Amino acid sequence: MRAEVLMRVLETPVWTDTIRLKLIGFRDYAHNIWIEVLLNGLGFVSGVLLARWLGPTGRGQLAAAMLWPAVIGMLISLGLHHAFVYAVGVGWATPERLQRLAFRFTLFVAVPAMFIYWVVSPWILRDQFPNQRWVRVICALYIPLTIYAGFLFPIYQGSGDFTRWNMARVFRSGAWTLAVIGLAVSASLTVLSLMVVQIAILIILGAYLYSKLGRLERRNKGEGTAPLKLIIKYGFATYLSGLAFTVNQQLDQLLLSLWLLPSDLGQYVAAVTLSGILLVIPVAVGSIGFSKISRASNDPAEQRRHVRFAFAWSTLLLLPAGLSITIVAPWLTTILYGPEYVQTAQLLRILAPAAVFLGIGMMLADILRGMGKPMYATYGAIAGAAITIVGLGLTLQRFGAWGAAWVSFTAYTTMMLIQCYFLWRCMGHSRRSSPVVLAD
Repeated sequence: MRAEVLMRVLETPVWTDTIRLKLIGFRDYAHNIWIEVLLNGLGFVSGVLLARWLGPTGRGQLAAAMLWPAVIGMLISLGLHHAFVYAVGVGWATPERLQRLAFRFTLFVAVPAMFIYWVVSPWILRDQFPNQRWVRVICALYIPLTIYAGFLFPIYQGSGDFTRWNMARVFRSGAWTLAVIGLAVSASLTVLSLMVVQIAILIILGAYLYSKLGRLERRNKGEGTAPLKLIIKYGFATYLSGLAFTVNQQLDQLLLSLWLLPSDLGQYVAAVTLSGILLVIPVAVGSIGFSKISRASNDPAEQRRHVRFAFAWSTLLLLPAGLSITIVAPWLTTILYGPEYVQTAQLLRILAPAAVFLGIGMMLADILRGMGKPMYATYGAIAGAAITIVGLGLTLQRFGAWGAAWVSFTAYTTMMLIQCYFLWRCMGHSRRSSPVVLAD
């Protein structure tokens, strides 16, 4: 009898059309949140182990070896990672077509960048690796491999295949952490061996993601024949946003390193690190929301449902988390860093709320990109970057870390409010079809 009643409930429209869809949607977000926590945990463990086993000099060499290829890869990618997610989500291009574009981009852009870096690397890394030619060669190989594998990841994300997407991400971080432990145990932990491991991981990832592309065909939408210039234009719009976000998040520390004592800079960086924990939430929710919103482009009602869901959950998680960190700041900094980090606890009471607004802004940016309005996300980020540049110029020398903290708070709040306005505009017009805003 109870089984029959339960079956009747499960067959009602309220369950099949509303509750079941919400539970499925929540499952995807919840799954990705714990994946992000796992990835951050693996990164933290490997970072601590490398710092202990390599020592300051070795850790600095590894950072230099990996930083330059990573920055070059980011600069030459032109925002195509976001463009690939959106293109496959709305049906602009099939996964196989995007794979061919990724291969051609790697061949004609990343490979020349690799040779250019290989030529100039003796000058760039002359202090870190004066007599280690092979390290520079391995570092150069990192550029095309990370570009190609990095372009395959968003194809799976945009197709909604979050299982393989997350499997590949966990493999990359988990294999790296296990390799660090294995090399240390075998007394083979060197910068060269670590870079070889990175290259091997990228090769395996690229081969795996390429081999599974055929599984995505049934997820295709549309004909996938949109002009490539449309995809590139979308990518460039998000590329500008990425540069502005970089200014918002890193310019303060760069300038503080020029004007503050190392001890004061350490206090500020510790506060930024702790407040940055909050950003796990928008990164986890935003990546799923971006894909789901773009895939619902032909159904305005379904798209609005995903927008409300992503925005509500990210906000409901960020607000109490930020409030908790603000309240427990004195105890948290003492436990993690020690009693000498008094100023860190005080700065955290500004930077934690600032990180909440930054997190909401990041979530809104992913929503706007998913709705086909990447330039709307860029406008807010550019406004925040302008406030950051002007504000730091006016306050840093006089107020130091406190000035930087309040400038960050103001910039992140402004960025969030501007993106809220554009989201309101989009939601008001989403009942009727509207053109993609790549530049306006």
